[in-house]
Amino acid sequence: MRIREILKKRESKVIIVDLLMMLILLVNLNLILFDWLFISKTVQNLLAHYTPVFYEWYKLNIHQDFLRVDLYFVAIFVSELLVRWGIAIKRRSYHRWFFYPFVNWYDTLGCLPVGSFRFLRVLRVVAIIVRLHKLEIIDITKSYLFQVFEKYLNVLVEEVSDRVVVNVLSGIQDEIRGGTPVTEQIIEDVLRPQQADLVAWLSQRIQRITNQAHQTYRENIRQYIAGLVNEAVKKNIEMRAIDLVPVMGSFVNSRLEHAISDIVFNVINGIIEDLASQQNKFLVDELTGLTFDTILKEESDQKINDIARDMIIDSLEIIKDQVKVQQWKLRELEEKKAQLEKRLGL
Repeated sequence: MRIREILKKRESKVIIVDLLMMLILLVNLNLILFDWLFISKTVQNLLAHYTPVFYEWYKLNIHQDFLRVDLYFVAIFVSELLVRWGIAIKRRSYHRWFFYPFVNWYDTLGCLPVGSFRFLRVLRVVAIIVRLHKLEIIDITKSYLFQVFEKYLNVLVEEVSDRVVVNVLSGIQDEIRGGTPVTEQIIEDVLRPQQADLVAWLSQRIQRITNQAHQTYRENIRQYIAGLVNEAVKKNIEMRAIDLVPVMGSFVNSRLEHAISDIVFNVINGIIEDLASQQNKFLVDELTGLTFDTILKEESDQKINDIARDMIIDSLEIIKDQVKVQQWKLRELEEKKAQLEKRLGL
């Protein structure tokens, strides 16, 4: 409990110091900006016309001796830097005692009273704001400036990354069209290492599709076979001769036709059921693997290489079209739609 109170007290002191330093930094930065604008003759003429007293006072007391005024602020910044450095040494915050000014380089360089280094004090303000955000004193993610910054940063990142991706994909397409042996690399480096898993997946799909199709079209297959047998019987001379036998010929012919149709259907039905059975999964795997391996080994067949090349190029083109879609515009449309619906009370 005591440790928690000490930490809480320590954080409150840090917060107070940070807020005070941020106030001093903002005053100093505004003064630097104003003095930079004061150099302009146009600004001086405007001030001399509308606020002559302030103009004379600022010109004589501040502008002409701005370095001395800035040194007052620098003295505060250096003192605060040395105190924080001493605290970091005492707490052993860094591996070596002299690391602090290098880690907080923007604080160190911002203390220099030189024009180009003075604006590094802006980074100090940013660092304080980030630290206050981490301590949950403020929430910068809900501020208007942060939301605007995040929005346009996302737009910039998306536009740049999209162009890079499209250029890379276009380059790959050109290499493939130019005859780069990418098909062989895909076969050797992608398909072959995954051959066992692909074969297992394909054989499983074959069994499942075979079983579903067989259950759905079983009667259609029976009728189809019966029709083929009927046509074959009509064309068979021996079967026509039997049909000419008085009294029993037609009956015998009909029974033979039915028997042949039933035998053929049972044979085909048995083959399909065996193919879909889990007991014959090993055989299906072997046949699928043999077919798969035969396709991959057909090096002399340029057709498969051409098909693979065209498939890759078309796939990359689809990806390019998707990448070109400006998602930030779609998000804006969705936000405007949501705002409109909210206004209309939908």
